Amino acid sequence: MIKSIITGFILSFIILLVCTIAKLNSEPIFFIVFIVLVVLAIVISGFAVSGDRMRANMATESKEDKKWRVTNSINLMLIATPVLAGLIIIHYLI
Repeated sequence: MIKSIITGFILSFIILLVCTIAKLNSEPIFFIVFIVLVVLAIVISGFAVSGDRMRANMATESKEDKKWRVTNSINLMLIATPVLAGLIIIHYLI
């Protein structure tokens, strides 16, 4: 859990560093990275499927698969949190 948040801070720092060196506007890059991370978390969690498909997935998956799915979805959302914080800070500072 802490590793995911630290990974998010490192990712935000790398984005900011690359955008500064390349003299790019970092706000759209932060936004795109945030959206990609959230969509990836939604896809992995299975949240975007219909109720019938979710019920079928729950009935056929093992406990290890469910644990992997939930853990990785939470980790991706935790990685996206510092990216969102960076986006908000950059949006209101610039």
